[in-house]
Amino acid sequence: MRQCRICGIPETVDGVELDESGVCRACRRQIRHIPSRKELREKVRKALENSEKVLVAVSGGLDSLAALGLALRICDEVVALTVDTGALHPEAWRRIILARRMSGIEWEIIGDQKPFLKLFEERLTRAESPCGPCSRMITRRYERRARELGVDAIVTGHELPHGTSPVVPKDPPVIRAMCGMTENERREIVEEEFGLTVDKISGYTSNCIVLPFALKLFYMKYGYSFEAPRLAAMVRYGYISREDMEQIMTPPTLSDLKELLRECEEWIPESLKQMLQKVINKISNSDLGRENGD
Repeated sequence: MRQCRICGIPETVDGVELDESGVCRACRRQIRHIPSRKELREKVRKALENSEKVLVAVSGGLDSLAALGLALRICDEVVALTVDTGALHPEAWRRIILARRMSGIEWEIIGDQKPFLKLFEERLTRAESPCGPCSRMITRRYERRARELGVDAIVTGHELPHGTSPVVPKDPPVIRAMCGMTENERREIVEEEFGLTVDKISGYTSNCIVLPFALKLFYMKYGYSFEAPRLAAMVRYGYISREDMEQIMTPPTLSDLKELLRECEEWIPESLKQMLQKVINKISNSDLGRENGD
């Protein structure tokens, strides 16, 4: 299997074409225009300094907690918001509780599981990624609350900039606070501000239970990870290495998914538990599940 010699994205990913030198179209277009991480970090710092009151979207994962920690260091007034999708890992909730206690800030939790659970069921049934529509649903909720609170900006844990800027020109603007920051730098912020370490779930996510199941089903259907384009972009921007990308793109095993469900089954909605058990049953009955030795 051929891979882009710069970002490592496999040629098997839909829409990826490598030229004679082994470089993908995205790298050819973007590589000369990527700002340095130092420049991106400076833009984030200035945007935060110019925002007196901010709303930080916190999911309990590494990136959003690091964004919260950075905002607490710089901004005068910080409000945190967590959207309860029904799919947050118990460890993510534990970190949210501890960060809330450590920071002492106003922290709102929006309980709105029903539309998310419907989305997860639809996407898992079709073996498609739930991430894009889920992210848009969450975004609509914190943008609406941000306007109600009259904040100067929304802060998120995203790292890939909007064009060449980490600030998305919306009302209010969105600051992608992790632009320019490596994973180690993010971990340092979370440990220093909240005394927390953040482990990954099934090799990739640090908060969402559904993602590993969706990744496995998508891989069985298409033969590659739907996270490949985003991970390749992270390699392109220097946030992770190609070796890290290849490790993350390896789909979870059936044993991984069974263990994950055991960890969470007492904490998640019954309907989600049943969905994930159906996925496990489907994989168990497939050739790929048997090949994994599970």
